[in-house]
Amino acid sequence: MNRRLFLGLGVVVSSASAFFGFFGSKPEDRWRLLQSMQNHLFPKSDRFPDAETVASTRFLKMVSRDDSFEKDDLHFIFEGVEALRKRGWKTTLSDREKEQFMKAFSQTAFGENWISLVLNYTFEALLGDPIYGGNVHEKGWKSLHHHPGKPRPKVPFGRLS
Repeated sequence: MNRRLFLGLGVVVSSASAFFGFFGSKPEDRWRLLQSMQNHLFPKSDRFPDAETVASTRFLKMVSRDDSFEKDDLHFIFEGVEALRKRGWKTTLSDREKEQFMKAFSQTAFGENWISLVLNYTFEALLGDPIYGGNVHEKGWKSLHHHPGKPRPKVPFGRLS
């Protein structure tokens, strides 16, 4: 094997392991951490359900499996989860500690963009049709007194049965 091929394979293997292996974390760990972060960014209020109630993490898992999903978004989201994890984020932190983490993270360009993207998917989970895995029992719609248009999708992502 020549040096150029060896270096090229090294780049491919390290990139793939970073993306698919999530920097050594177990796949469920990254989703659990993301759910904790979404719950902090979008907590329950008197009027609106929280991110967990509308299944925002489940929604993202489901839509990210579709071919039309922008895979770079998921990679970027998990880069942010890993960055916060490396800074010490744990699901057991107090709300005050989580707020300090998010406030500091939001002061960076990466963090600001990350929070924006995570909230975007959280809002999609809140407002989208439940067929896509979020908006459980239409709680997002009900909190806004919204009545969905007709016809509603019968299968996700326009697939024909």
